[in-house]
Amino acid sequence: MSHALDTLIDLATEQRDAAASALGQLRGRLAQSESQFDSLIAYREEYRQRLETAMADGVSMARLNNYQRFLASLDQAIRQQEQAVENSREQVSDGQTHWQDRHRRLKSFDTLATRQQAVADRAETRREQQLNDEAAGRMRRTNFL
Repeated sequence: MSHALDTLIDLATEQRDAAASALGQLRGRLAQSESQFDSLIAYREEYRQRLETAMADGVSMARLNNYQRFLASLDQAIRQQEQAVENSREQVSDGQTHWQDRHRRLKSFDTLATRQQAVADRAETRREQQLNDEAAGRMRRTNFL
């Protein structure tokens, strides 16, 4: 196998491994974003239930306004986190595509190396056969004389 092809394979392997590592990090960030989103949803539900309880017990207009403003703030945070989750999903998808491209490239170089080795093996087999045939011919000539 050629030295240049070995270098290409090594480089492609490093690139594939780097893409795999980056993909792992992106997946970790996605999991964190989804967890934060779920926490915000749960907290909003808990706070909504507090508001219902407070309303059943009777609540001042000022306190009701505070509850409503805080719920509006939570809703805004939820929308922002939902967008962050969507962005993370897109990044994971892009990272997956990048890793697949790097993996395919490496497989292409590996296939080329395998083909080159097969050609070299066939040439070596032919050379050995030719040497054996020549040796057998010399033996026959020597035995014939």
